[in-house]
Amino acid sequence: MIGGAWLCLLAPLGGALAITVAGTRISRRTAGWLSTASVFIAFAGAVWSFFGLRAEGSDTGGNFWTTWTWLQSGGLKVGLEILVDPLSTLMMLIVSGVGGLIVLYSIGYMDGDDEERRYFAYMSFFVFSMLLLVQGGNLLMLLVGWGLVGLSSYLLIGFWHERPTAVAAAKKAFIMNAIGDATMALAFFVLIAHAGSLEFADAFSVHLSSTAVTFVALGLLGGAAAKSAQIPLHTWLPDAMEGPTPVSALIHAATMVTAGVYLIARTHPIFEQARTVELVAAGMGTLTLLVAGLIALVQVDIKRVIAYSTMSQIGYMFLGVGLGAYSSGMFHLMTHAFFKALLFMAAGIVIHALSGEQDIRNMRGIGQRLPWTRWAFLAGSLALVGVPPFAGFFSKDAIIAAALHAHWYGVILWVAALVGTFLTGLYTFRLYFIVFTGGAEEAVPGTAVRSQAPDHHGEGPATMLIPVGILTVLAVIGGWLQFSPFWHPLTI
Repeated sequence: MIGGAWLCLLAPLGGALAITVAGTRISRRTAGWLSTASVFIAFAGAVWSFFGLRAEGSDTGGNFWTTWTWLQSGGLKVGLEILVDPLSTLMMLIVSGVGGLIVLYSIGYMDGDDEERRYFAYMSFFVFSMLLLVQGGNLLMLLVGWGLVGLSSYLLIGFWHERPTAVAAAKKAFIMNAIGDATMALAFFVLIAHAGSLEFADAFSVHLSSTAVTFVALGLLGGAAAKSAQIPLHTWLPDAMEGPTPVSALIHAATMVTAGVYLIARTHPIFEQARTVELVAAGMGTLTLLVAGLIALVQVDIKRVIAYSTMSQIGYMFLGVGLGAYSSGMFHLMTHAFFKALLFMAAGIVIHALSGEQDIRNMRGIGQRLPWTRWAFLAGSLALVGVPPFAGFFSKDAIIAAALHAHWYGVILWVAALVGTFLTGLYTFRLYFIVFTGGAEEAVPGTAVRSQAPDHHGEGPATMLIPVGILTVLAVIGGWLQFSPFWHPLTI
């Protein structure tokens, strides 16, 4: 199990370093396959750790491994430590599994770009950073991964740095995430002052005064809200669509933006001592899912519609973990990774086929020429809306049920969650019907009918279609995983 955990963590870092050191001595295609292989090796390590944990019967506990003492000052001692427990293995599987499919998809999507080597080095480095975040065995290691995720996302969002809009979006994301990093760091200083340690067990077991625990919880919530693009620290996410579409799928669907949900679930003993702050998280998520759903209704950029959808669905996750339904929130995190990565990648096929076009008004009728993509997008849409028996139904229903069973305010949150579900159906099928149904003759007057243009490139190579096909299957059946024997030990 320990070998699998280290393999999972270090394989993407090795891929990034190998591509960087090799430079132009390897082809751009070789760099892509090297990056893909490194992430799938990480997935193999995650599977090894998952089944090793089950074999030990560690249903609720965790296993820590410290390589050496990293920092020591007075009574404070912090080791370079990783943790393998049900929560971390779940995140390891999601990050490396979905991440591997997205990196494989990138081989076809980014084919011909002059900077492919740099792109794939960034992708592997991002996956390493995210794995460090979820495998960190103490709060300081978590913070290191948290910061590296912000750095690597800055590099990926601004990958096409010749575009001023991409540079501005990358700066905006970095600065807004840095605000959250600062609030987290302040929370850790308070913990050090009162607990004298940043180890999970010590930080969670110490009895803090109501004032101290409130400050710590607020600091953690600030970091979570910034990373997960929740109101009021949400404006960086739509602008981040300036990056390549696979970057949007990786960062803004399956990994980085869900880190805030993971943080609250990981530190839930602290939030349970500051119940008011935990309810603020639930209210923040509820407000975000409503506002983002309304904004998505009027967007015409296909990636921005999906980006606002991401904000809305993470709002549901915040609602779940804010009400103490941690397992339900994490379950929606998993199903969301499946269907949202699918939607971004299916949208990427459309954008790739139309030579970069992202205005949905110029895509009318493209479903006639991309029939396979049309069905994949429909499966992702049904999962997003929560139509049974697709994946999103099971996870979203659990969160809404948790709201209904809360105190008197639960009814308000329940109604808001149902309204958010209605909005999700409106903007999702608005997008689907505009892009994939009808004919070119229905195009908006004055816009180019790009779906009939001669630069239509088909549905793309196998490296793009295979990951989309796998995610389509997961979007259909992913919700049923809760009934399998593998989900039981993942309760928090």
